[in-house]
Amino acid sequence: MLPLKDSIWTKKVHLLYACYAIVSCYQGGHNVRTKYSVICSNRNSLKTWTEKSPYLKNNFKLNKSENTAALLRECVKYRLGPTILNRTCKNTNTQRAEATNRAIRATVPSNVTFTRNYKGRVHTAIHNVNNGPGESIVKLCKAAGVSIEQGSRAARGLKNIQRHNEKHKLYKQSKRYTDQRCSKKQELYEIYDEYQEKKRL
Repeated sequence: MLPLKDSIWTKKVHLLYACYAIVSCYQGGHNVRTKYSVICSNRNSLKTWTEKSPYLKNNFKLNKSENTAALLRECVKYRLGPTILNRTCKNTNTQRAEATNRAIRATVPSNVTFTRNYKGRVHTAIHNVNNGPGESIVKLCKAAGVSIEQGSRAARGLKNIQRHNEKHKLYKQSKRYTDQRCSKKQELYEIYDEYQEKKRL
């Protein structure tokens, strides 16, 4: 297995070509798909992936205008382009949607039914994600007409909670943390490869 840091550049190059291959597939041109598109790499298949798709009609093709191709290419690059690969290359980038879903699951777990205050609990979880735990409580109390007095013990405690939360976020985004997590993941991959090799023997 190649080290993660050495394989990122290769992935960027291949996925850049794949972006153009995907657009070409949608427009009905599958001549570059077998070289650059992983989905279309099966040369023995009689059908293309667009023909097999349950979501697309038979013989589906997009308009071959340059404007359509450019728009679709930008959409594909948004997920497979170099910018997003830089953010996800070490598997440490967490999307806001994923953080929101985790907060909702913690607030309204699936094994409990909240028939009366389900919406309120979900809204509170989302407000917490958007503003941070300390600032969220301050704003919610103010909206309810029970503002927290500045300089009070409660206000100082909430500021400490907010500061700790922001510091924790910055630490997880630091180069030191991402490098450590990447190295640990690489070690686990190597252990897994060794284990699989022993099983074959």
